[in-house]
Amino acid sequence: MTTVEVEIVTPTAIAYQAVATEVTAPGFHGAFGVLPDHSPFLSVITPGVITVNTADGVNRFIIGRGFVEAGPSRVVLLTESCEPADGVDTRAAEQELEQAEKDLAAAEPGTGEHRDADHRAQMARARASA
Repeated sequence: MTTVEVEIVTPTAIAYQAVATEVTAPGFHGAFGVLPDHSPFLSVITPGVITVNTADGVNRFIIGRGFVEAGPSRVVLLTESCEPADGVDTRAAEQELEQAEKDLAAAEPGTGEHRDADHRAQMARARASA
């Protein structure tokens, strides 16, 4: 079986490393998948759920904004945050999303408050969908 090495790197640590058969991640233009022998590419990643299929099973993580570099034998995600999806409190995430959407509606577009509320809403949506 052909595999691909996967690394999820945050500013403070390597959050996850594995050998996988498939990786699915949230890209700027929508979700994308990477299989072994994939053509090289770079992409922006958005807050969402990344799925890593390994011989031991499926691992899912909530990731923040960042970048991905993929190639035939390796996938590296550089992201602002990474947390296991199985540890998410979906009720709390739904409450966070509700508050972030209220803040987003109240904020002036183009301001720091608007960007912050939008980011919090994206992260809360990712957690709520986990």
